[in-house]
Amino acid sequence: MVQGEYLLKILYLGNFELPDKNAAAHRVLGIAKALREGGNEVYFTGISKVENKEKENILLSERTWQGFCYYSRPYPENNREWVKFVADITPYKEVINHIGNIDIVICYNMSAFSLAQIKRFCKLKNIFCTADITEWYSMAGRKFPSNIIKGIDEFIRMRIIHKHVNGLIVISSYLEHYYQTCKNMIRIPPLVDLNEEKWKNVYEKESKVLKLVYAGSPGRKDRIDYLIEAAGGLTRSFWLDVIGITKDEYLKLYPKHRNIVEHNDNIVFHGMIPHQEVLEYVKKANYCCFFRDRSRVSMAGFPTKFVEAISCGTPVITNDTSDLSGYFHSKNGVLLDSCNKKNIQITLENASMVQKTDTLIFDYQKHIIPINRWINSIK
Repeated sequence: MVQGEYLLKILYLGNFELPDKNAAAHRVLGIAKALREGGNEVYFTGISKVENKEKENILLSERTWQGFCYYSRPYPENNREWVKFVADITPYKEVINHIGNIDIVICYNMSAFSLAQIKRFCKLKNIFCTADITEWYSMAGRKFPSNIIKGIDEFIRMRIIHKHVNGLIVISSYLEHYYQTCKNMIRIPPLVDLNEEKWKNVYEKESKVLKLVYAGSPGRKDRIDYLIEAAGGLTRSFWLDVIGITKDEYLKLYPKHRNIVEHNDNIVFHGMIPHQEVLEYVKKANYCCFFRDRSRVSMAGFPTKFVEAISCGTPVITNDTSDLSGYFHSKNGVLLDSCNKKNIQITLENASMVQKTDTLIFDYQKHIIPINRWINSIK
């Protein structure tokens, strides 16, 4: 254990769903484990899609996971509930008062309105307020009026409030550069705990049929259509598992690909499945594939799917976004300079069946010292 100068009580707040329901949950757990190894006590307040909405007292939601105590707010399901969720920080205040003597609050991608209120409350309670920033979305692809509301929120949160908190954790060098004048900042990629059984890979990679996997939520970032179109034109034997979207959902987004999808039985859509099952598909694959257009969104974030694939021994085929170029040397897969059907198809056609990965690079234990230096610098 790396002992920090102080034994601190830290509360992580945000829209993460423990234990492993979204990428946010994996990120906060990784950082929290590093903080705990430094002698600090970490609590969580996240969200839950199964909590009873009639349970108004958030303290009744108390659970434990891997030695951490966490509380959950019910996930809002309509506009009215979302407005209340953002506007009312009373549940967070109740948790802070219940735990008592909180030293530092870390706000994970909080909305501007919530963050401003939490920052004000922390100041009254002599608590240091910090932020963990992993994304910078745009208004593109959103409908009116949510695009305007989201755009204003992003502007205030990213360009104003974050510059006035007590410390920042950022996920990419893009954000690190933007906030370079801010005090107490550290850049941390997504982290994993390699001691967990789920990262151990006991499978032998396929040697005859190229097994590919896409696992994620296409949304506004991933260009899964590039992958489907390129795979549909391959001459070599392959198998592609698509996880996170059903065939019908895909064809609604890309109806022009019906012929490709209907005539390739080796392209299989699985829809949404539990995270543990996702990892089993990733472990068996020769490559995990995803592609993103270069934009502020893709450069400011960092793909969790890359971290997970590398950590369980599956190389990645992707294009150059975020900080990925720093992780492709003689291992870890193939990094494309540009993202188009021709480049992807040529790469898939010529990809070797076996390639090693550096499974250790995202283990949280490699980040214990810098994370705890950061947290102690805030004090």
